[in-house]
Amino acid sequence: MTSSSYPVVSVLRTRHTGYLLITSLLGRLPGAMAALAIVQLVRSTSGDFALAGLITAVYVVAGAVGQPLLSRLIDGFGQVTVLVVSGILSFLAFTGMALTLDPAPGAAIALAAAAGIFTPPLEPALRALWPRLVSPGPPLKAAFSLDAGAQEIIFIIGPLLTVAGIAVFGPVGNLLFAGGLGLIGALAFSINPAPRAASTKRPSNVTAHSGEQSPILLPAVARVAAFTFGIGLPVGALTIVATASEAARADPGLAGWILAVNAVGALIGATVVGIRPLGSTPERLLALCGILLAVGYLPLAATALPALAYIVAAGISGLMLPPTLGQVFERISELSPPAVLTEANGWVVSAMTLGVGAGTLVAGVVVGASGPSMVIWIVVGASTLTALFSLIAFPGRPRVG
Repeated sequence: MTSSSYPVVSVLRTRHTGYLLITSLLGRLPGAMAALAIVQLVRSTSGDFALAGLITAVYVVAGAVGQPLLSRLIDGFGQVTVLVVSGILSFLAFTGMALTLDPAPGAAIALAAAAGIFTPPLEPALRALWPRLVSPGPPLKAAFSLDAGAQEIIFIIGPLLTVAGIAVFGPVGNLLFAGGLGLIGALAFSINPAPRAASTKRPSNVTAHSGEQSPILLPAVARVAAFTFGIGLPVGALTIVATASEAARADPGLAGWILAVNAVGALIGATVVGIRPLGSTPERLLALCGILLAVGYLPLAATALPALAYIVAAGISGLMLPPTLGQVFERISELSPPAVLTEANGWVVSAMTLGVGAGTLVAGVVVGASGPSMVIWIVVGASTLTALFSLIAFPGRPRVG
């Protein structure tokens, strides 16, 4: 078999792609480390879990706000400048947050917002580069699926690095460690020739771009963003579902296995579609993938399953996430004007973040109020909402310019 038989191999053999993917993942690690790092730091100082939750929420929401804003700056001024400056500012904010949390928690909250807002938009930057680096058709489909699957590695490695960072550097040093990894990743990504070429080969009419409407105002792009919010709901709810299932079964460690195997399932899904990309267009596949993702989570409502079977169900629920996100990225690249493609990807990243956050928040409130017995309704409710949001993506709606 030649590499052309396996598009994902062709993608990885393309110049710059492997380096950009790895450095992008390195720069995104703070997003997978920050929540646990903040909680552990607060525990070592005031021990106030409410404060830990508030700071984490501020960081996440600020990140969701910052990604499309910074992405729009990339479309106007190029990738290198924005990634380098935002990486430095985010690292400084992480440093300030770590050093001020104990003496000045109010300042730490403000710095958490700064760390989130200035998170380097590496996800949208990389996705704007894929169409430049790989050929249309199966290779581009494989690149987007590979990108989506590789994200799962972050959420496997991130918590492990946090534990190791606390052991080596302590809670304060660990937060600096997380911020430092983000800065190193952003700088390493930026020195590659591909981002520099994208910065120097922007549309010549930069002034006109400054007056161009945001892509989120295009109804077709807004529908994809809403769809992406919907697929984030069961992903976010899974953290609470896993924790509640562990408590209900009095089985320490079960939650960790559920989340880890879910990530493994996502890696398997990414591998399969990387080797054999889905054949149809994302316009036709988007809604179907979303509905299949929703159905894949439903077995987790069977809380009476034996623990091993429940863990297997968690793996099945992860299979469709990378294929679905791959369709999202490809569809956005089709719908968005090239001059604002990075911003369009930034909105999708924010929509996913907000969906995950909403799923976690609502599931946590429900379990907190009514106990682990509500897991079945959380799963059914999240899957139903995902399926309903998927209807937004059905083809046949009026097109926009």
